[in-house]
Amino acid sequence: MNLAEPLSPELEAIVTARVDQDRLKMLEWAYYLSGGATILFACLPLIHFSIFLFLGLHPHVFDSVSSGSHQKVEPPPAALFLVFAGVIGVIIVLGWIFGVMQIVAARSIKHRRNALLVKIVAGAECIFFPWGTLIGVLTFIVMERPSVKAVFAS
Repeated sequence: MNLAEPLSPELEAIVTARVDQDRLKMLEWAYYLSGGATILFACLPLIHFSIFLFLGLHPHVFDSVSSGSHQKVEPPPAALFLVFAGVIGVIIVLGWIFGVMQIVAARSIKHRRNALLVKIVAGAECIFFPWGTLIGVLTFIVMERPSVKAVFAS
């Protein structure tokens, strides 16, 4: 067989299907890895959340702090700490939700269903430069192949 000769249609279909399987498998693992990392890194602000929540719920901690001039120092408002804790809590929960969505996208790729969900997660993934952008763009490239569209449609 000469390498310059075109492949037979049957052989070309087999090669295309195998390449698609490999690419989808790599995307699946990339989404699992990215989802796990997102969930893990979303846990990092838990220490800040805990500190702000503690300071918001226990403002009397500032009563024991004294200044060098023996003047009564007004403590910061407790509500300010609770607002900070709330904002950080929302960021943590959004990170967990996005991480779970990445894992759901990986499972969808594995089972070859929910192509729209995979594309939505890929679009959101593009925000996170450089790793997320790479995964998102490659997902769009692979998902737009006619053979991959046919696999997800069936």
